[in-house]
Amino acid sequence: MIRALRNIWKNEFFKNVATLISGTSIAQAFSVLIYVVLSRIYTEEDFGIFGLYMNILNIVVIFSTARYDQAILLPKSDRDSMNLLGLSGLISIGVSLLLLLLVLPLNSVICSMLGSDEISTWLYLVPLSTLLVAWFTILKNHANREKQYRLIAGANIGQSVGNSMTKLGLGFMVAGAAGLIIGVVIGQLTGFLVFFVILLPSMRMRFSWLSLGEMRRLGKKYRLFPKFNMWQAFINNLSGALPVFIFSAFFSTIIAGYYTFGIMIIRRPVHLVTNAFYQVIFQRFVEKGHRKESILPELYLFIRRAIQLMLLPFILMGIFAPEIFGFVFGENWTEAGIYARFLLPWIFMMGLTMPLSFMPDMYQEQRKAMMIDGIRLILRLIGLGLGVAQNNIYLALVLYSGASTLMIGVNLIWYIRLAKKLPPADPSEAEIDSI
Repeated sequence: MIRALRNIWKNEFFKNVATLISGTSIAQAFSVLIYVVLSRIYTEEDFGIFGLYMNILNIVVIFSTARYDQAILLPKSDRDSMNLLGLSGLISIGVSLLLLLLVLPLNSVICSMLGSDEISTWLYLVPLSTLLVAWFTILKNHANREKQYRLIAGANIGQSVGNSMTKLGLGFMVAGAAGLIIGVVIGQLTGFLVFFVILLPSMRMRFSWLSLGEMRRLGKKYRLFPKFNMWQAFINNLSGALPVFIFSAFFSTIIAGYYTFGIMIIRRPVHLVTNAFYQVIFQRFVEKGHRKESILPELYLFIRRAIQLMLLPFILMGIFAPEIFGFVFGENWTEAGIYARFLLPWIFMMGLTMPLSFMPDMYQEQRKAMMIDGIRLILRLIGLGLGVAQNNIYLALVLYSGASTLMIGVNLIWYIRLAKKLPPADPSEAEIDSI
């Protein structure tokens, strides 16, 4: 047993994952502890408004780089990678300015659609948040390409601590959802600055590589990212945002708050692990693609390890979720624990597939991935619609979670089938003539 653990630690793959997890787990543990206090400072309605803000941001941020940031790891050439970074950054600035121009005249229309006037003030922060998230992701992907996993862990810690401390401090000073939303923006800014300050010296000599002509060439070469990957991500994030939007519009902001809090608490530890696996797996699988090596053995190894890691905590949470939420966060959050219990099958399956979500990009299967996510969106919408028609929030959650679990299972089977083929050395080499 001890020898097996030593062998795992000697494996470069698991050492890199452990570096990312160990760094961010400190911040995540701190963040969860902070929520023990935040749940007693902020109301259910505050978390409902916060949920609206975050889901709006999650949708619009998809367009912030046209998904070219996801291609930064793929080229063999560092020069090409740097120009993809520049292209992503320029697009993010343009999209953020466009969002600001849209928010100004459409603020009241958006509030009316969401059934919440309280979100009005915070819509003006969406363009800034979009820009910060875009640049955080761009620089994180660059650091991932350079295998700077400790830097990524440090930036994650900075983001989490800045976020949590601002929420805590403002929670005692300002009423309403202000602390929650401003805390997110401060966290985004902190994470970006960690990357920017540390990466800038090493990138400075590469700035001379930047060329608008090269950016245009690479924009065409990796055109499948905005053509399919961007819209797939939009469908996926819209699909994930549906419960908050629908619960706020057809039930109440308080119901949306219970959902937001419940999903946030159970997703945090899962996101910690899956995000670490995603960054390391993405980089390793791309390298194997360049060498024309099979990724199937490591894919199976990841699935086994992920199941071993998640199974027992999920079983315990499924049995005791309402009691855990009530004891840790206060009796008024027991309802959020009930919501979380319904969502656990979906979150478990998400933990298995999210680290592999780049595989359609590797195999030039973005169009099929978009179709699968489109079907999932329709099934989720139908499930939520039936719940609304019956005025039954529990039915809506069960059907939404069931549709999500089913379609993510389909995705996982598809990823395994893809892994049985050798990936192209460069995804742009496998052009699809029918596009």
